[in-house]
Amino acid sequence: MKKALFTLVLASILLSGCSGLAKMKRKSNTVRYMANPNPVETMDDKVVVKFTGQIPEKYFAKNVAVFVQPVFEWDSGSIALEPITLKGENVTGEGITINYENGGRFNYNDMLDFKPGMESGRVTLAPVGYNTSVSDEFVRFADDVVTEHHGKTFNKVLISDGVNNTSSWVNIRGNISIAPLNYNKKQGVVETSDIYFLNGQSNLDWNFSMNRRFDTKAGLMDLKRIMLENGLPKQITISGWASPEGEETNNVGVSKNRADVATAQLKIILNEVLDIMAKRAKIAPQEIEYYKYNLMKQIVITTRSAGEDWVHFVLMVQQSDIQDKNAIVNIVETQQNLVKREQMIQNMSQVYPQLKDEIFPSLRRAQIALYYSEARKSDAELAKQASLNPAKLSFDELMYAAYINYNYPTKMKYYKWATENHSSEWAAWNNAGAVAFYLENYDEAERYLNVAREMNPHNPDILNNTGLLYLAKKDYSLAKYYFEEAGKQGSNDAAANIPILNLKKGNYSDAQKSMKNETCSYNLAFAQLMNGETNACIRTLNCCLDQNADVNYLRAIAYARLGDKANTYKNLQASVDQEYDYRKIAAVDVEFKEYWDDQEFQTIIKLY
Repeated sequence: MKKALFTLVLASILLSGCSGLAKMKRKSNTVRYMANPNPVETMDDKVVVKFTGQIPEKYFAKNVAVFVQPVFEWDSGSIALEPITLKGENVTGEGITINYENGGRFNYNDMLDFKPGMESGRVTLAPVGYNTSVSDEFVRFADDVVTEHHGKTFNKVLISDGVNNTSSWVNIRGNISIAPLNYNKKQGVVETSDIYFLNGQSNLDWNFSMNRRFDTKAGLMDLKRIMLENGLPKQITISGWASPEGEETNNVGVSKNRADVATAQLKIILNEVLDIMAKRAKIAPQEIEYYKYNLMKQIVITTRSAGEDWVHFVLMVQQSDIQDKNAIVNIVETQQNLVKREQMIQNMSQVYPQLKDEIFPSLRRAQIALYYSEARKSDAELAKQASLNPAKLSFDELMYAAYINYNYPTKMKYYKWATENHSSEWAAWNNAGAVAFYLENYDEAERYLNVAREMNPHNPDILNNTGLLYLAKKDYSLAKYYFEEAGKQGSNDAAANIPILNLKKGNYSDAQKSMKNETCSYNLAFAQLMNGETNACIRTLNCCLDQNADVNYLRAIAYARLGDKANTYKNLQASVDQEYDYRKIAAVDVEFKEYWDDQEFQTIIKLY
């Protein structure tokens, strides 16, 4: 009798459990789900799925567990997200316990990588309930619950329809740092003097044939005469060069040592000139040194180790009577690999002795150049020469020509040429890296900036550009480090770039606070929009100097949030007129979801 009674009680419990599960499935539509935000949004190129589930009272059976696994579905596929388990009061094991009498709520949070095309994606879930006394913490997919635990699949629920990708509109280009120009259009070279050196050496030898041939001592005395007749120059530049047939790493050091030799000779000449000027001015003996000190402060003296002199090599080859001189010049202009180029030129020198006997010795030199106030080439002349033959421009002229050119691919061409032909100039590598970053060629930018940083590790421009590079690569800790280091070295650009880190990470409030001194910044407008300050965003965008497609598109989003249809369409039209691809973007942008079926909207985004 007792055994029969126990069997009856057990059957009653099991029947009750099955009945509870069936009831939960039947009334599953009473469970409320709310995405926050709705639709889901992206953050730092990831789709962030957040929602809350509200379980009604007297719904969740005590001996039931429910496997909840959201699925992100889009045209190209689907991704099952991280599952969670809800469980009744009598179920042990992992999971969120839901009270039968009072019901309860739960929060869900997961993310997945965002890919183009996911803008129209949907987040759905079809909970699977099963009777159990212990939840299964190892099960990973809904089908396994059905198979292994005889689970029942509840009605499919739509959590979010579409993905808001407005977070991606932050401008990560930021403020790139271009090296300061060392070019003054009102300065001109009055006089130069060269000192020549033996191959691979940097010691001064007055008896060296090239120094005797060009009378180097007389050339230096001419500099002294020029300064005594015309006064001290505004600027003096000392440049050390090497011929291009040697190994580049050795040539950089050799060119530096040669520049140092020329600097020592310049000091001797300047001291003699200043002594004579002091005598002419009848300066008292005790005041001569102070007089000379004040005069020296008026001169800007720059020393450059220019490395291999490819520019003058090309010029001398072009002016020579070498039979295959065009082929030699073509090697220099087209061979991007410096090591291969050097080897090919060495091979050419075996065929054409004129290279080895005349041209190379003329390039192994250091030059002292005096600059006075005198007009140089016009901007138009520089731009034309840079386009036709950059080899005919000095390094400073080339850098200036790149600076005044507003076409970034053309800038990149000039800076790249500068790195190949003025390889010891850190500014060339830095600027090439900065422009490559701007053009989103991040691997190329990294290569240039790594070289620049090796040459000048504490330079604020290089550090700031490196920070931008790591920002684009999403290594935010390194980006922060380089921005901060650049700031310590006096970079204003780095201070303007740090807020982008917060924008990428979704810390919009902190980002906006750090941009309090900015007024007409696109990223400030973006932060205001994401902080809900829509009208302020529009005012900021209205005063941006460059009213480009990005500005117009963001302003269209702002007006769409305000429900201003006319201004939404006006700015959207301006954006797609400036950049065709915005038609495709707007067509799936949930910011314009209210207008998708509108004929005027369809006309604006119509693809041709």
